[in-house]
Amino acid sequence: MLKFRLKHYCLLSFLTLGFIIIPAGPIFGQPKEQPREDRPAQAVQLLVETADRAREFEDLLYRARIQSLAADTLWPYEPERARGIFRRAWEAAVASDKDERDADEAESGLPSDPNAAQFMEARREVLKRVSARDAALAELFLKELKTGKDDERGAVNQQSSSGRAPWRELSEGGARRLALAADLLNQGASEKAFQLAAPVVNEGVSAGLVLFIIQMHEQDVAAADALYRLLVERSRHDARADANAVLLLSAPLISPDTLVVLDERGSLQYRPVVHRAAAKRTPVAFSQGARDAFYNFAASVLLRARTNAPNDAGRKSEAVALYFATGRLLPFFEREAAQYATELRARLQGLGNELDATRRSQLSNQMEALSLPTERHGDPLGSETDQLSRAHDAATRDAILLKMATKAARQRLWDRARRAAAEIENVNQRAEVQTFIVVSQIADITRAYTEDKESDLEGLERFVNNADVPHFAKAWGLAQAATIAARRKKDAQSVVQLLNEAEHEAALMDQGRGTRQRVAAYVVVTEAAAQVAQARAWELLAETVEAINATEDYNGDEESLELSTREGSTGEAATAAEVTEGAERFSLDAGMFRLDKIFATMAQLDFDKALMNARALKGEVPQAFASLAIARAGMEQNRSQEPGA
Repeated sequence: MLKFRLKHYCLLSFLTLGFIIIPAGPIFGQPKEQPREDRPAQAVQLLVETADRAREFEDLLYRARIQSLAADTLWPYEPERARGIFRRAWEAAVASDKDERDADEAESGLPSDPNAAQFMEARREVLKRVSARDAALAELFLKELKTGKDDERGAVNQQSSSGRAPWRELSEGGARRLALAADLLNQGASEKAFQLAAPVVNEGVSAGLVLFIIQMHEQDVAAADALYRLLVERSRHDARADANAVLLLSAPLISPDTLVVLDERGSLQYRPVVHRAAAKRTPVAFSQGARDAFYNFAASVLLRARTNAPNDAGRKSEAVALYFATGRLLPFFEREAAQYATELRARLQGLGNELDATRRSQLSNQMEALSLPTERHGDPLGSETDQLSRAHDAATRDAILLKMATKAARQRLWDRARRAAAEIENVNQRAEVQTFIVVSQIADITRAYTEDKESDLEGLERFVNNADVPHFAKAWGLAQAATIAARRKKDAQSVVQLLNEAEHEAALMDQGRGTRQRVAAYVVVTEAAAQVAQARAWELLAETVEAINATEDYNGDEESLELSTREGSTGEAATAAEVTEGAERFSLDAGMFRLDKIFATMAQLDFDKALMNARALKGEVPQAFASLAIARAGMEQNRSQEPGA
């Protein structure tokens, strides 16, 4: 993970940095490379070479990761060869997870749970990519993952479906399968997601599967409808289906924002639905066939003869669940399946007679609640404000204010973030979070600087130059300013000056030492130069490679950048003393600083030149990530220039 600390930096003498000036309009400096006819073959060969080299990696996790990435990229061109690479990636993943488990057992002296998440990381990563490409191979790997514990948990789940487990937890294997299907759904592969999720229907109704169906419905109505009907049909033949099964299956039709069940004590339990689609989604009803199937199933459960509960408590719990489910669904039956309404009203009255008036009233009052109250329109910092009003000592107040300021910054509530930070009494903490707020604003420049604000470029420059932040953040801010200036067709000299200043800040980062923050600084400046000064971008890419080679244990696939603001730190892990003192650790999205991103950008300018720079990387893992990015860029560039593309 990328790490850097905000610290005090000494001023160095200004270095004059020259480069080719770019006028408005088409970029010049290096002519844009024309894709050669053999570019796809060259990219394929690069993928195969990268996958072959990865077989020798000492780090088993990266051995699996690089090979699975190579196979995924290769698949559209040579699926059979890609399948073989996937198999090798799986072997490496199995070995990686086993090593993790063995190391944990050696350290703790106790046996480890083979299903624990940390002992399945590599295999799950490979499975995620295989599932998107080859359903048969994914099924084979899933079978290899299945353990005796999966069978045991599945059996327990089946036994508990009589009502002891209201949310109907899935087996380990079912949960893994559904998680992979959700990944495919996120990628837009709804058909493959359906194929992978369909076997989970055999476990019966579960909250997890119903949630998946609701989320799939937002993306692919037909697929969700088909999966829902499969689940209803399976439930129709389950003699143990009860009121909770009916309530869970009713959610996609009548309450897609909330699931509700009753526990063994007869208490209502709610679970909100997190929707994948935008807030302005337009609901689309399930098919009439799916709705008819549900109402037929629900009526069969709600109207069937009562079970012989072993005791009065069990019979009362069953009566409570049936009363609530019947009353909740009765208005919908009257509207959509009126043939059952008379019998259901009679059953509701009979069940109500078994309950005391207070309990009956409590349940009736909640029958019409089809969604949970939301705080969407409330104060996003309301909980912290309430906590602050009850805090009486300075340390507690500072902790709450620190959380409030950080949360506000992440939600781009800049004024509230600054106000909360200003109230922190601890001088060090106040300075740390104030710097974090400014760095977060710099991270938001490109998004926030909309067209109608770009005339105030001078104000943006002043903001960045006056910001009390490390050289890394200034380099980032000035690089963004340079691209904005070029987009606004400012004079070439202004663009050049901004890019020069950004490079100067990158050069000052950590006084030339090899650190992750220095790499990140050069990556963002190189990215900007690729847009406004291509010739200079190649010089900066060489500096980026040099910074990477000088940085110990750098891999290039970091997803977040941790930011700690203690003066005098080097950007590495926090010391024990700092942890003891409670140093606040902040993080930024590291997507802008990823190695594959910059090499993909440069490969679009010149495939061969980018590859030459990638091969100058000394670390086997960074070189592999760069090579994969270049190969993908070459393939995408060739496709984009095909007729009709």
